[in-house]
Amino acid sequence: MSSVTRSWFRRFRRQGEEQTSQEVQSAPDNGAKQSQQDETGHQRDGHCETHFDNGALQSAGELKNGLMNGEWLHYSESGQVTFSGRYTEGVMDGPQEWRFENGGIRERQTWVEGCRTGPWELYHLNGQLRFRGSTCNDRRDGPFEVYYLNGQLRSRGRHKNDLRDGPYESYFEDGQLQSRGTFLAGMREGSWIEYQENGQLAFEGTYRNGQLNGSQRYYHENGQLKTCGEYVNDRREGLLEVYLPNGILAAKEHYEEGIKTGPYESFHENGQLKMKGTFKNGALNGPYALYDEEGTLLESGAYKAGVKR
Repeated sequence: MSSVTRSWFRRFRRQGEEQTSQEVQSAPDNGAKQSQQDETGHQRDGHCETHFDNGALQSAGELKNGLMNGEWLHYSESGQVTFSGRYTEGVMDGPQEWRFENGGIRERQTWVEGCRTGPWELYHLNGQLRFRGSTCNDRRDGPFEVYYLNGQLRSRGRHKNDLRDGPYESYFEDGQLQSRGTFLAGMREGSWIEYQENGQLAFEGTYRNGQLNGSQRYYHENGQLKTCGEYVNDRREGLLEVYLPNGILAAKEHYEEGIKTGPYESFHENGQLKMKGTFKNGALNGPYALYDEEGTLLESGAYKAGVKR
């Protein structure tokens, strides 16, 4: 596989998307022109074959002016076709297909004059479709779908200039919706919603430039609200309300640039005040008071940088 091919597939993997390709065994030149000469140094024409050290056929195809031209086949040492594709004057041009050692289709691409442009499909080893999308000038472009090993849809959306762009949905393996939102130039943008495998809400929030901004709500496994607060550039800001799984308010906290700072109150399950104090730079600081479930004062004092004075 050429360095160009390895770079292309590595670039797709670095983005961490479940739908991207594993590095595949491609034709040795994979679109880069290679000149073939005979023993006298003249450009070769006609049928050409290469062989493994054991004599087994490794590749076969036609040459024109010393360049791969027309259909070429590549084989494993066991004789299984691992690649079939077409070339024009030494570069890939037309449909290309890679196969697993068991003969099953691994990947299909379309090339135009040495660039991946057109439909692109990847398959699981069991033959199930793994990914369906398209490319344009070596970049992912247009609608895509990703599938689990069992054939269930895993995610769908759109690519633009090699990045996710537009509406996006992901699903659990049983078909339940996992998330829904929008990407803009590869980053989450606008309203997003996420679900738990039991179908209950997990998260509702808003993104700007890939970061949490605005009101965000997280939920317990039973669907009850867990936390509700504001974020600015992925950091908590202002009042955060914390709730128990039964819906009872458990605490009120305040944040500045993601750090707990300001008034703090916690509550018993009957709603009575449990503790009142102040945080500074993430630690209790200043006067505090503790109360029992009847509202009777149990303890009072002061903290300094998280340590009782």
